[in-house]
This record gives sequence, structure tokens and C-alpha cells, in this order.
Amino acid sequence: MSRTTGLRATVLALCVSLLGAAGSLFVFPPESNSVLWLPGGVSLAVLVRAHHRRWPAYLVATFLAHVALEIIRGTPPGVNFVWALGNTTSALLGAHLMRRWQGDSTLSFTRTRDVAVLVLAGGLISPLPSATLGATAIASWRAGAVSFGQEWLYWYLADVLGALLITPLLLTWSAKESHFSALHRPLELAVTCGLLAVSAHFIFGPGVPGLLRLSLPYACFPFLLWAALRLGPRGATTASLVVAALAMWHTTAGSGPFASDPAPIHVRMFSVQSFLVVVELSALTLASLVCERRHAEHTQRLLAQVGTVLAESLDYRVTLPRIAHLIVPDVASVFALWLEGEDGHWELAAHAGLAPEQEAQLATQLRQQSAPLLCQRDMRTRVAVLVRLLHRERVLGGLVLMRPGRRLPDARELAFVEDLAHRCALALENARLFQEANEAVHVRDEFLAVAAHELRTPLTSLKLHLQSLLRLLARLANATDALARLHLVARQVNRLSELVERLLDVGRINTGRLRLEREAVDLSELILRKTEGLSEEFSRSRCELSVRLHSRITGWWDRNRLEQALSILLANAMKFGTGRPIELEVTDAGERALITVTDHGIGMTPEALERIFGRFERAVSSREYGGLGLGLFIAREIAEAHGGSLRVASTPGNGASFTLEIPSSHIPEMLHETPLPAPH
Repeated sequence: MSRTTGLRATVLALCVSLLGAAGSLFVFPPESNSVLWLPGGVSLAVLVRAHHRRWPAYLVATFLAHVALEIIRGTPPGVNFVWALGNTTSALLGAHLMRRWQGDSTLSFTRTRDVAVLVLAGGLISPLPSATLGATAIASWRAGAVSFGQEWLYWYLADVLGALLITPLLLTWSAKESHFSALHRPLELAVTCGLLAVSAHFIFGPGVPGLLRLSLPYACFPFLLWAALRLGPRGATTASLVVAALAMWHTTAGSGPFASDPAPIHVRMFSVQSFLVVVELSALTLASLVCERRHAEHTQRLLAQVGTVLAESLDYRVTLPRIAHLIVPDVASVFALWLEGEDGHWELAAHAGLAPEQEAQLATQLRQQSAPLLCQRDMRTRVAVLVRLLHRERVLGGLVLMRPGRRLPDARELAFVEDLAHRCALALENARLFQEANEAVHVRDEFLAVAAHELRTPLTSLKLHLQSLLRLLARLANATDALARLHLVARQVNRLSELVERLLDVGRINTGRLRLEREAVDLSELILRKTEGLSEEFSRSRCELSVRLHSRITGWWDRNRLEQALSILLANAMKFGTGRPIELEVTDAGERALITVTDHGIGMTPEALERIFGRFERAVSSREYGGLGLGLFIAREIAEAHGGSLRVASTPGNGASFTLEIPSSHIPEMLHETPLPAPH
């Protein structure tokens, strides 16, 4: 036995002796036992908290303290031995049952289950040995003078009341209660107990009118409820102790509501003790319910934080370590998560508090585990929860949470672990799908780039041959029909070339290689020249174009890209507004230039106004209107590359109005001396 254990056993023996001597004050003849026996509650609380290795020392200390106490009181040796044996056995039985049903020594009454374990094991079962042996010894000692049944009942009730009054107080104050970490909590408890002491002194003290005595005990309930709701189990047991001390003091002195009963003093004392036990258990149960609610709220907040972290990034190498530090040490002492690779190898993706020697063992257990969830205890008095990460019956990996103690998690805690594992599995599956989507997009873009480059070579050759044929036919007479057909073929080849260039532009945009070749540009001159070049297309689509140029606008832009964006907008207007007029307006808005193209075609629904600017997106079916769905996407990218924007306003059946807004960047000073070309 270590020196620390011996010192603690000595202190326990001293406390048992002092409380036993205090219990002698509550022996009221002709009864031979005390109506309030607190040493049993002290021994029970100490054994519940202590490690099993220290139990023999504490049991010996308890036994010797009872023997010494009864020797001082003059009890016969045989009776003395039986009483001490009964009290020690009761403490051992109660502690064993409470530890077994609770699972470990962390009984802190933060759950209603803890209160039930206290009442059943510590209050109702543990006094049975002491009451039976004590009543048997008294009946043998005073044969014929006392009734065994009556003595057994008084002894049993005294031990029950003592255990239920003192054990919760000691257990709550010896527990690590984070609720009392704030500095104002002890002050609030002191103020509450002070007010409760004043009210209890008035309630149970002398001078109370007889008509009010029976109803006044309930006046202390507001303070008890406040202590339970605000200060938790520790506040509830402390406030109950204040009421118990004053109520028993005044009742013993013959004052208060319970002293007005003409029954014998020991009967009145049992009445007040029963009242106090009900008060304490009610306050303790309410406090445990409040703790359970706080725990549930904390769990929900923690799961919300987990969801927020997982939603911030699809890279599990970043999110999972953050989840580990959220869980440890708030919920568990160890967090470890393994992922199963395509080759079946399990890789440790995130961990916190995990010892190197535990890694291989836990990973092996997870791989061999057949059940989705498994709880187990190890030899180091720790509890582990092993969960397999599953998504649609496919194993993604495994999760392990460990904490000290031997109490297995309850249904509420297992639900939290399952929810955590489910969220992690969803995040991992989303990350996998996102990676596959990125790879598919990369493969698609690479294919488009390769296909566009491969198409560009034969198209260039075809265009050169067509140009040669056109020049040759232009010299021949009577070749008008063939020349017209070749012009039609040339237009289709040019259109195909534009489609190929758009595919190449998509690849450049995706890889960030869309560069601008800026130069001094007169916007009015660019627009007039571009619209003149599209006059034949306007004629074929039967669209009348009206151009309004309000002022001469110059800027530092990419001429070819602006012409490309303008061509896309005008081609879009001709496609969806065939046979109807088109307006093109250029406005100087200070530091920005606005190019607005308005058609009177089919229009668009509100949900399509933003979607049409996506890659390969369309507002209408491709069966009715051709195209790849890339034009508006490229036009907006060109506008944003210049630091501008492209927006649209439209309603179904009333056409659409596209506005290309670009900043009219200042031309470098070195070019100011060079005159710009005059507008048409």
C-alpha cells in the first residue's frame, strides 16, 4: 500500500468516526440506532470514486473506524463486530453495483441514469446487509425487548436516507464539472445558498404560525430549482444540504412544521428526512435533465461545426485533421480515421491523440470488423468505438474514437459517433466524385483541344484551295452558278473554322491562357467595320440593323477579341430574331463603354438568364437552334478579361438585350502623340 493510499484511508476513517459521532446525536430512546447515519454515504462515495486497487485499504479503514466508534460508545464486542461488518459490506455492495451499472467511476449526475443508479444501488440495495446484520445483532443482544422487523426497518431507513443525502453531495463535488469553470458560478452558488439559508431558517425555525407550518416547506423550492437549473448537479446537492441542515436542526430542537406532529421524535425525524430526500432527488433529477439538454445542444453545435468544416473544402487532407482537433479532447481522447485505397491498403488520413503503437492494432481491427459499429474495452481502462465508413454498402475506411474509463457509450453517444462517421463518409464520397468530375472535364478539354487542332489543319488547307478555285472561276465566263456554289461552301468552311476556334478558346480559358493583345482602339471605327463585314449575314437573316454611336470612344483593348465578342452577340441576335430588327448602341458611361445589342426574338425565361453564360449551356433545345452553346461563354470571358462584364435582360417573347461593358482604359502616354484613325 502506498503512502498516499494510507493517508487517504486514514482521512476516511477519521471522517467516518466524526460523522458516526454526529449520528449519535440522532439516537432517540427507546430506539438504539440513529435515525440518520451519514458514515455509510461517505464510505459509498469514496469507494465509487476510488480505483479498485485501493478498495481493500479503504474497507479496512471503514471497518476499524466503526469498531473504534462502537468501542467508545460501549457496544458489546460481538455486536460491535457485526455492526462494523454490516456497514462495511453495505458500502462495498453499493459501490460495486454503482460501478458495474454505471460502467466507471465518473458518476457525476449529468444524466438521469446516474440518479436512477444512485437510488437503486446506493439507496435501496446497499443498506440491506447493514440493516439485516444490525437488526439481527440488536435482536440477539436485547432478546425479547425489541422487534426484529421494527429494528430492521428503522436501521434500513436510516442508512437509505443517509446515503441519499451525503453520497450525491460528495460525488458531485469530486467530479470535474466544467460548468463551474467560470468565476461567477461559485459566487452565484454562494448567494443562492445564503438566500436559501435565510428562507429555510424562517420556514423551519420557531415563531411560525400554526396554520402556515404545513405549507411553508414548499417555499424553499424556488431556490432549489434555481440552483438546479443554473448551477447543475453540484448546485442542486449543495442547496439541498443547506435545507437539510437547517430543517433537521430546528426539527430536533422542536420547532418547524415537522415538529408540530405529536408523534415520537424518531418518527418526526424520519418525516423530515423523507421530505429532504424527495427534495434532493427532485432537484438532482432536474439538474441531470438540464445537463442532458446542454449536452445535446453541445453535440448539435459540434456536428454543425463538423459540417461547416467539411463544406469549406473538398480536400479531405485539409478538413479531416481539423475535424480531429474538434473532437479531441472535447468528446474523446483519441481520434483516428483511415481511408481504404483502390489497392485495399488502409492509409491513416487524420488522427489526434493516437499513440504509434495503437495505429497498427486499430487498423487491423477495423479491416477485420464485420459489424458497422463496435464498442470494446481494453486493458488500460479505455473504451473504444470503431465505426466503418460506408457509402451505399461500399467501404470507404474506418473511424475510431477512444476515451478513458470503462463505461460503454449509451445510445445518445453512439448516435453522435454514427452521425459523425456518416458526415465524414459523405464528405469523402463528394471529394471522390469531385475528383472524378475534374478528371472527366480535363479529359474532355484535352480531347477538344486535340480535336480542334487536328481539324484546323485540313480546314486551313481546304480554305486555301477554295480561295484558289474562287480566283480561277472569277476569270472564267459563264461560271456564275459554280461561283455562287463555291461562295456558299466557303461560308460554311468559315463557319466551321469559327467553331473550331471557339473550341480552342474554351481550352485557353480553362487553362488560363486567354491573353489580350492590347492596342489603341477606336470603338466606333471597330463597330462600323465589323457590321459592314456582316452585312451579307444580315441580309440572309432578313434582319435590319440600326447602329447608334453617341460619341467617339477610344480605349486600350484587344481589337480581335472585341470583334469576336461583338460577332457572337450579333450572330446570337440574328439566330433568335430572324426577320426582325436589331439595334446596336454604343454609349460612353464615363470611365466605361457600353455596347448594347437588342433583338426582338423569342426571348428567355428568368431562370435561363444566368445559365446561358455557362459552357455548353443553352436556353432552348438544340434541335430547334443549332450551335455548341459556347458563344456567350466566350463573350463573357472576353469582357471579364478586359475588366468588364456581360449581362442580359429578357422576357419570353419580347427579345433580349445584351450589354457588353468594358472599361475605357487610358491609353499609355507614349501613344498620345500618335493620332487615332478617324471613325467612319
